[in-house]
Amino acid sequence: MIDEKLKEAEIIFEEVKKNAELRVALLKLDTVHYVAKLSANLITNIFTLICGLLAFLFGTVTLGFFFSDLFNSYALGFGGLTLFYALVAIFVTMMKTNFIESVIINFTIRKFLNTRGNEDHNQ
Repeated sequence: MIDEKLKEAEIIFEEVKKNAELRVALLKLDTVHYVAKLSANLITNIFTLICGLLAFLFGTVTLGFFFSDLFNSYALGFGGLTLFYALVAIFVTMMKTNFIESVIINFTIRKFLNTRGNEDHNQ
C-alpha cells in the first residue's frame, strides 16, 4: 500500500517536474519571440525615421532655395525658413507638457497594449 502511494507520488512528482520544465521552455520561447518582435519593430521604426528625416532635410533645402528665388536673396530665403523653424520650435516647447507629451504617451501605451493583446489573442 505504501509502495503504491510512493509510486503514485513519484509519478506525480515527475509530471510536475516535466510540467515545470515545459513552462520554463515556453517562457524562454515567448521571451525570444517578444524580443525578436520588438527588435524588428525598432529596426523598421528607425529606418522609417531616417527616411523621414532625410525627406524633411531635402525638402527644407528645396524650400530654402524656393524662398531664396522668391526673395532674390539666399539670406532672406534661408533666414526666413530658419525663423519659421525657430517659431515652430518655440511653439512646440510651450505646448510640450500640456498637449504633445500626453498624446505621445497615450499613443505608445495604446500601441504596446494592442501588440500585447494581439499576442495573447493569437495564442
